[in-house]
Amino acid sequence: MVFKFVEGAFVTALREGYWVLLDEVNLAPPEILGRLTGVLEGVRGSLCLAERGDVMGIPRHLNFRLFACMNPATDAGKRDLPFSFHSRFTEYAVDDELCDDDLEIFVRRFLGGRESDSKTVLIRSHSIA
Repeated sequence: MVFKFVEGAFVTALREGYWVLLDEVNLAPPEILGRLTGVLEGVRGSLCLAERGDVMGIPRHLNFRLFACMNPATDAGKRDLPFSFHSRFTEYAVDDELCDDDLEIFVRRFLGGRESDSKTVLIRSHSIA
């Protein structure tokens, strides 16, 4: 039997500059969050695939974006994020239902320089979900 390392969707997104959404991120094992911390490190964030024997990290594409969602740590079975991971995000609390107008304000504030098509897709995606 021969094993071969195959890069997954996250690595592809990191290389190609796609957006990634981590839902229920506070349910992820601390080891995984620790590995992702390097990706969020300043302007030169990268991911080192030690499993593949790499010594150099895969650099984060300029357009790569990482979004994370979570329910409060006070909910059953949830926990707080490690500070080293949590501190690299801008936190925005939302109610169970967020109207499109509020979402549009949020998107314009945090994604102001992005193409308007990207903003529209993000707002529509939220409405469908």
